[in-house]
This record gives sequence, C-alpha cells and structure tokens, in this order.
Amino acid sequence: MKREINILFGILVAIFLTIWFVGSEHMPSFYKNSFVFLVGIGIVVTLVILDRFIIFRKKLDLALKHILENNFHTGISMQGKDEFSLLAEKFNKAIDRINEFDILREHRVDTINRLLLTLNRNIQNGIMLLDIKTSRIKINKAAQEIFSISQDELSIDSVIKLEANSEFRKMYHDILERRANTISADLELFLPILKAKAVVSLKMFAIKDKDEKLNSILCIFRKT
Repeated sequence: MKREINILFGILVAIFLTIWFVGSEHMPSFYKNSFVFLVGIGIVVTLVILDRFIIFRKKLDLALKHILENNFHTGISMQGKDEFSLLAEKFNKAIDRINEFDILREHRVDTINRLLLTLNRNIQNGIMLLDIKTSRIKINKAAQEIFSISQDELSIDSVIKLEANSEFRKMYHDILERRANTISADLELFLPILKAKAVVSLKMFAIKDKDEKLNSILCIFRKT
C-alpha cells in the first residue's frame, strides 16, 4: 500500500512541476513564486496526511489481528485532533463496548454452567442430550446410574447404529427429519458399553434455535 501511495504522490509532483516549467516563460515572477509556494504547501500537507494514514492503517491492521485472535484488550493510539485521531477514539470506544458485553457473556455462561451442573447432579430422570452439530451425546448422572456406567459422553452414531436400537433409531430419524417434534415410547435402550442396557420410558424432544433450525435432541427417561 505504501508503495502505491508513493507512486501516486510522485505522479502528482511530476504534474505540478511540468505545469510550472511549461508556464514559467509566460508567467510573471509574482505568480510564479506564488505557484511554487502553494505547490510546496500542498506537498507538505499531502505528506503529512499520507504519513498519518499509513500509521493509522498499520495500527488498525494490528488491532484487527488481535481481535481475530479473540484478544479484545487492544486499541489504537493516535495523538492529535485530526480525523484519524477521532476514528481511533471511536474504534477504542467500540472495543470497550465489546469488552463489556464479553464480560457479561462470561458471567452468564458461568451462571448457566453452574445451573446445569446442579440440575445434572440432582434431577431424578435420566437425560441424554444429542448435539446435532458435534454428533455427541451428553449423559447426566441419573442416566449413568440407570445404565450402570461412568461415561458422561458418547457419539450419536455409536448408539443409533446398534442393531438392537432400531426403535430408538426410528424415533431419532423422525425428529431429525422433522416428522415429529416430540415422541414418547417404552423401549429397551442399549449403549455401546458392555452390558449397558435398560428398559426405559423415554420422551424425545426437538430443540431448535431462533431460526427454527434443529440444534439438538433431548431425551428424558426413567427406568421401568
């Protein structure tokens, strides 16, 4: 970018000098000197603006690099009262607001995690959360006790591909393919762990996001 700016500046200077030399023979001394003075001021002002622009761009690139690395403790320091300083000040205020929201988000996530941990330890029903995006199943403590296992996570494929889980697999696909939002059934459910099976009364729920896109499937069950 700096190279292109220098080339552009050189072209402008060349144009000014060409006009001056061409018109110097027919130009009175006063106008000639005035022209040289104005061109000189223009060159100085242009150099100052280009220098400020280059500095601002470098600092902006560095700040954006930090932001893309999830480091929001950054900003742009530009001394002065020109447009670049004002832009830097507005950029820093925007980063401050992002930091405020990030702190609020961390507090909310921490609160939600504490709540989920409390529910996981104390709820009496077994719960399996099938995360569609990660293809993983989260299992709560009550579900682990029902199946006499210690694992709190499995893959979805490892469960639905078991031949013995044909009824569970049908329920899963009915939810996945949006033929139903809620399904209930009494069935024998197997997990891909040695002798991990139980006859349960199970309810399966579709969990969607604000755009009505299926996000996960919640299974709540109790041993019968």
